[in-house]
Amino acid sequence: MCAQNDAKVFRSTEVDAKPTLTDGMYTLTMFISENFRIPDIRNKKIRIFTSFIIEPDGTMTDEKAFHIDVREYLPTGADVVPIKTEEEKAAEAKLMQEMKAEAVRVLTAFNEKWLPAVTDGKPVRCLYNYPINFQIE
Repeated sequence: MCAQNDAKVFRSTEVDAKPTLTDGMYTLTMFISENFRIPDIRNKKIRIFTSFIIEPDGTMTDEKAFHIDVREYLPTGADVVPIKTEEEKAAEAKLMQEMKAEAVRVLTAFNEKWLPAVTDGKPVRCLYNYPINFQIE
């Protein structure tokens, strides 16, 4: 751990300039879509809420997946959600935990440098929230 990890972590609403990627946010989106290993699941809309810290040197640290929202993906015209057994619910819960772990793995592997957040003309540590969305049919 470097000394900067003891410095205050700002929220994006507290900084003068938010962290950005030099080549645009699509580089993170593309990296995730190319590297995320989706388990064998079907008919789900999934949103994984992640966060990480952009350090003053532009690196990412403290990658976390702190919540996952899963909804049944119903084709147009379908209005019945299938009822799951306790075993199916348990298996799905395990898959969702695996997806959270996979989100952290992929974010940790992303090595692009960020332009850090700036406050009072100085680069600062900044918490960045990033949702990862999947619609799996």
